[in-house]
Amino acid sequence: MLARKKAKLEDLKKTAKEPSKVREMREIVDEMIRDRDLRVERTVRRFADPRLRPGAREPKDGYLPVLGAAQNVCISYAPVTNAEYRAFLKSAGKSVADNPAGAGHPAVNVSREEAEAYCKWLSRKDGNAAYRLPTVEEWELAAGHMPKDADFNCGVGGGTTPVGAYAKTLSACGAADMWGNCWEWTSTDAYGRGGEKLAEVKGGAFDSARSECRTERRGEMRNPSKGYPNVGFRIVRIK
Repeated sequence: MLARKKAKLEDLKKTAKEPSKVREMREIVDEMIRDRDLRVERTVRRFADPRLRPGAREPKDGYLPVLGAAQNVCISYAPVTNAEYRAFLKSAGKSVADNPAGAGHPAVNVSREEAEAYCKWLSRKDGNAAYRLPTVEEWELAAGHMPKDADFNCGVGGGTTPVGAYAKTLSACGAADMWGNCWEWTSTDAYGRGGEKLAEVKGGAFDSARSECRTERRGEMRNPSKGYPNVGFRIVRIK
């Protein structure tokens, strides 16, 4: 696969009318070289995971095992929706206006700090499991490599779609909406050029170029204390 991508890069250098196409392919090739050993190691971990059995990619109670991660780590089938986040806000006694995007759309304009508060509320409500945001590694293990023919919401700029709109496009663990629709907060901290503390986001959004949605793309950071119209969140369950 790497050889094909390198050949494609050389071809684009000669034929591409837009320099952005060459830059995009060079970025993909660089990522493949950088992550070659990591991808092999993670694939081995997935196939060696004892939870890999028939039905492992079918959500149970809305969660799926993150194959290759710790044995007690499961990830939600879809991002947290407006309806689910609304229940949290109502429980906190906050006034909640109807969200024009619809109950089944991912909850966006939620800061990482607010997403972490949601996880703590869910943990208290459950009593038998702990909930938190995924790390970058857990997110990438759950996603796996983005298929070439994957169909999802990106590059249109028209807004989010309901989390089940692209249910046929599933990640390595069987989750939906891991590419496109909305960026997703992770618990992994990062730091900007000025030294300010930021947080990594993954997966791309409705207004992202398809190449920005790749699992391997890194370096996308946001201010954890702010909400963004194209950033939502997905959670992991520790049981």
